[in-house]
Amino acid sequence: MLIKRLAFVIAATLWVGASVKAADSGAQASSCKPEDEAAIRALAGEFDAAWTAKSASRYAATFSEDADWENAFGGRKRGRKEIEEIATGLLSNSLASAQETLTDTRISCIQPNVALVDLYQTISGQRSNTGNLLADRHIRMSQIYLKRDGKWQIRVHRVADLRGFQNR
Repeated sequence: MLIKRLAFVIAATLWVGASVKAADSGAQASSCKPEDEAAIRALAGEFDAAWTAKSASRYAATFSEDADWENAFGGRKRGRKEIEEIATGLLSNSLASAQETLTDTRISCIQPNVALVDLYQTISGQRSNTGNLLADRHIRMSQIYLKRDGKWQIRVHRVADLRGFQNR
């Protein structure tokens, strides 16, 4: 229920923010305090670096203990332990030979302790469960970051496959 409420708040805030920004004629300014944006970018960088290093434990450490994780294929895990388990399997199987390239990071602070982070990525060299090479994939990872006790962590993680939407 908390996640549904948080998703509604984020959607409403983004809609209002987009309406206000559409009326403005200036460049898009960050809604984050500079120190928070720097910490969020550092966490997003560690998230990406841990995955690229194929380190399930480092990857899982970027998430909160009560995180909610879902991939583009509908796999869903809850909590850091389950996230580490699924990451271990993915990194040793279908994504073991894949090369991921982060192409864009977009951050929007919703509240002083809540941020929406969209990470855009290209995946090359991924294999299916049967070993067939998949075409390059373009994905968007939407994440909700929460700041608890002064520390930012990933609370919600969703992956969308952007097939047909490469020109976003």
